[in-house]
Amino acid sequence: MNADRRTDRLAAPVDGDAGELIDVAARVARTLRPAPPASAFRARLRDGLMMAAHHQQAHRLLSGVRNEPPWGWLIGAAALGSAAGLIAVVLRSRAQMHRTAASAQIQN
Repeated sequence: MNADRRTDRLAAPVDGDAGELIDVAARVARTLRPAPPASAFRARLRDGLMMAAHHQQAHRLLSGVRNEPPWGWLIGAAALGSAAGLIAVVLRSRAQMHRTAASAQIQN
């Protein structure tokens, strides 16, 4: 291999500092080997994950009712909106009747 042009694992040519960094990464990969975790670490990890799973399961059980849509609130809001709309229509029609009656009295 030429010192100016090096290739990475994908066989693409690499120039300059990038080629040197790839060489360093390759040497590090050859030198360092994965080490198995200690049994105490594995036990703590397992206990922590089991505790987290139990907390998550308990949370789901306790808050399951809250995850349902609030139908009562939705129905109440729809009823309130309908009542407000009905009141507005009645008030507007009364105002219209009063205007019509007032204009009829003025013309007579």
